Amino acid sequence: MRLKFLAIFALLALILFLSYCKDAPKSESSLYLNHADSVKYVGMQACASCHADKMSTFVQTGMGKSLGWANSKRSSALFTHVKPVYDAYKDLYYWPFMVDSSIYIKEYRLLNSDTIYSRIEKISYIVGSGHHTNSHLIAENGYVFQAPLTFYTQEGKWDLPPGFENGNNSGFERRIGLECMSCHNALPVQDLSAENRFLDIPHGIDCERCHGPGELHVKEKKAGNIVDISKHIDYSIVNPAKLSWYRQIDLCQRCHLQGNAVLKPGKSFADFKPGMRLSDVFDQFSPEYKNGDEFVMAAHAERFQMSACFKANVKGDLNSQSAQVGFTCISCHNPHVSVKQTNRSVFNSKCISCHSSQNQKLCSEATPILNSANNDCVQCHMPTTGASDIPHVTVHDHYIRKNYSKNNTLNRQLIGLRCITNPNPDIATETEAYVSYYEKFEKNELYLDKAKQLSSKLDESISYHSEILIHLYYINAQYTDIVRLVNNLKTGYSAWTAYRVAKSFELLKKPDLASEWFENALVIQKNNIDFLLQYSAHLVKIKQYKKAEKYLNTLLNLYNKSPDAWAYMGLVRLANSEYAKAKGCFEMALNLFPDQLTALQNLKILEELVGNKQEALKIQIRIDTIVNRNAANSRR
Repeated sequence: MRLKFLAIFALLALILFLSYCKDAPKSESSLYLNHADSVKYVGMQACASCHADKMSTFVQTGMGKSLGWANSKRSSALFTHVKPVYDAYKDLYYWPFMVDSSIYIKEYRLLNSDTIYSRIEKISYIVGSGHHTNSHLIAENGYVFQAPLTFYTQEGKWDLPPGFENGNNSGFERRIGLECMSCHNALPVQDLSAENRFLDIPHGIDCERCHGPGELHVKEKKAGNIVDISKHIDYSIVNPAKLSWYRQIDLCQRCHLQGNAVLKPGKSFADFKPGMRLSDVFDQFSPEYKNGDEFVMAAHAERFQMSACFKANVKGDLNSQSAQVGFTCISCHNPHVSVKQTNRSVFNSKCISCHSSQNQKLCSEATPILNSANNDCVQCHMPTTGASDIPHVTVHDHYIRKNYSKNNTLNRQLIGLRCITNPNPDIATETEAYVSYYEKFEKNELYLDKAKQLSSKLDESISYHSEILIHLYYINAQYTDIVRLVNNLKTGYSAWTAYRVAKSFELLKKPDLASEWFENALVIQKNNIDFLLQYSAHLVKIKQYKKAEKYLNTLLNLYNKSPDAWAYMGLVRLANSEYAKAKGCFEMALNLFPDQLTALQNLKILEELVGNKQEALKIQIRIDTIVNRNAANSRR
């Protein structure tokens, strides 16, 4: 009887809650029922039965075409009369080609016009709609990497991808993790025991990236529970148009925002759902300059908020959640329709709706200039310009200005990082932002100096603060300080913290403790190929060859294209006097990357052991060439 009463009470409470939600004020975005962790993503096809008109146009947008299988139908690239791309820093060539609709990239090296090294990889996915670029991803057993070649559609040319230039070419080894994948695609199913492994990869951004998980909404509609959206908000799904401006901007700048994202403790990039506050999941930081600014490719949301048009439509304190803004991203952009299919007049009409004779805000430009520009507001006030971070690409600057001038980069002075998503980031997040920006983007000592200043305010007794300090100390090679903080780490520390502790103990020549912490990292992420590799390397160094072989076999069974793993497996074979097998491992490493020095150096030793002095001399010449090239590159 008591259970029956509780069930009835729970049902009544749910009915009252849903009734309240139906008429809740717009700002109560926390009431969206599809924010519950129990509500699942159902995929775009589940939306199509009721919203076929929206889907038919959305799949033609840049978002709808953001990622897909690599084939001739999906590609915007040219494959005939292609000139190979040469990386002078690495002395490597790259050539794309197509066979039976499949796309391949060949990496090779020449010596006196002879090919002395060649590696060919089949491309799995194309990322990018082709509006600006097509970049290329390789998937092996779920592990995803970016290939070292991008097609820039605006100039119709192949070149190295952004970030691969100036000696930073990582070949076929650049990991694609959830941060990248979750912006360029619908949410994948990630293998949480690895950094860059996915169990399922959708094909393109879908409805649920802007509307949230759809399972509850589909169930409600199939059950006949229809909400009159002309009078109420349907809280089973998010309609971005009915969000407050703050939540609208957060939704757009989840991806249309450039910089360094710092996750909040315990959060993942998959945790953000439309209608949530972005800064509850992560904060985004970008460089701040004195006497100038920087225009980067994906900074649409930030640049838009710098515009007088945006600021003029603000009622109240812009930093307040209660502020009202009458001009947001969707004032001009219909997310369901491609900008390529949207006539320029649609955008100009939005300008004219404010800048009209009725409110005396007409354009003050001279009539001849207006006529020459065909009265195109966008051409003058949002011109296309090159981004500082992406070569061969021009994009509309969303910083709308009356007197447009190119960004001043000559006399600008870096003063630090600014948080775009939060006017008052906490000290821990800000410290981590400086440390990770230095590590991932730019080795500027100013970032480390700022991190050191901020870190003095962290509380070592708080486990998360200790993790940030460990990250800072690791960058600064302060390994003794890291060891001092180990006892402050509570359950729940990250795999990367455990890895940094392991490396610190290793460098302090405390191998047993290093092994313990490597294994701690692998308990958290057992399929992380970087952790498996570094632990294997550590075991080889301390001559625990049998254990090293076990972990190397695990790694190579997961991903067999790691040149470093093959090099260390060669060392294990060499230590066991298995010369033929060792040679095979070293050659496998060099087939994957010709400059793998561990493989070359030990292959030379192996050739000397078997009395092949002539071959050993040839290998030494290769080693000297690599060392000299690396030294020359460091002086550039």
